[in-house]
Amino acid sequence: MGALTTPEAYLASLLSVFRPQRLASESVRLADALGRTLADDADALLSVPPFDNSAMDGFAVRVGDFAGEGPWEFAVVSEIAAGTVGDELGPAELGGAGAAGARPPAARIMTGAPVPPWADTVVKVEDTDAPAGASELPATVRITAAPRPGLNIRCAGEDLTAGSPAIPAGTILGARSLSALAAIGYGQVGVVRRPRVGVVATGSELARPGEPLGPGMIPDSNSTLLAMLIREAGGEPTEVLTVADTAEAFGAALPTDVDLIVTSGGVSMGAFDPVKEYGLAHGWTFEKVAMQPGKPQGHGRSPGGVPVICLPGNPVSVAVSFALFVRPYLARLLGHAEHPARMLPAGAGWTTPAGRRQYLPARVVPGDPDVVVPVHERGSGSHLVAALHHAEVLAVVPADKEEVRPGDLLQVIQL
Repeated sequence: MGALTTPEAYLASLLSVFRPQRLASESVRLADALGRTLADDADALLSVPPFDNSAMDGFAVRVGDFAGEGPWEFAVVSEIAAGTVGDELGPAELGGAGAAGARPPAARIMTGAPVPPWADTVVKVEDTDAPAGASELPATVRITAAPRPGLNIRCAGEDLTAGSPAIPAGTILGARSLSALAAIGYGQVGVVRRPRVGVVATGSELARPGEPLGPGMIPDSNSTLLAMLIREAGGEPTEVLTVADTAEAFGAALPTDVDLIVTSGGVSMGAFDPVKEYGLAHGWTFEKVAMQPGKPQGHGRSPGGVPVICLPGNPVSVAVSFALFVRPYLARLLGHAEHPARMLPAGAGWTTPAGRRQYLPARVVPGDPDVVVPVHERGSGSHLVAALHHAEVLAVVPADKEEVRPGDLLQVIQL
């Protein structure tokens, strides 16, 4: 048996051959940008908040008008609701002391409403004799607690000022980042074009999902698995095909108008391995990688020049190989970083294959500390597809380790 290459060396070789570059950008509405990758740094177009506004329902007043001991009587000169502009903020002449007569001025103000320029603090309604909720505007209000300057005021730009860096390029846009973009003035945003990916699953034994099985047939789960993994990684599976186990059928099925082709099956040492047969005839590279599952791997270019990444055929091998080799490739096309690995202790014991790094489908059990445990009692068997839906992570066991014991610290890769 030939020497095995490490997963890191194989990925480096694949990336060196294909040299994936970030794809072009396109502008989309915020409503259509969920899960997309931000193409360029987004600076704030607006300050947040855009103006001084009240953090409470209450009364806008001036601290300098609180003389002597309370309670204090104020004349209510205006009412300021959210969306108020211009003269509705209150008379401009209130900047002068004693302009409201014997009683100093107060403006009833609602949460989020602009603070009038003559006021420097907001007293919450609970610290007054005014009723909470809807009521007629009173002529006067009695305030029972003297405020400090700036109390209950959200100052313009205290969260972020216009022109400041807000969200860096390469961010995968979720609900919170899209909300932030809306708050800083964006209605549309530039995102990286989704990579177009073709999927070709090989196997004369494969039946379409849900179809009755004939003798020797099994459901084709790989096509669904790969297509959905591609979507999760930010790509668009534009062609998803299943072909018979012949080199001719495989070659004829290779998509053309795509950025990448991912195949499953046909890369091992069998008599009916069409991907390897076709690939070797076209100068593709096939290697044995020191990992379990997923030892046989391959890559090359289609006759049309499209990069092709060839994965093994067993579903768990497909899932593991995708996480290690395809997802990093797509991340480069999208211009974002991969999820960093973390370290967690094992919450159970199991044996591992000698001489190969094990990537075990596992789940995280919350605790103090959190621990990682296998999702199937048979470990990382490449055929155990039914248990894959329980997997949250891959627990990585070094090649020189023959047994995992509870408490052993393991690297964990998010799925």
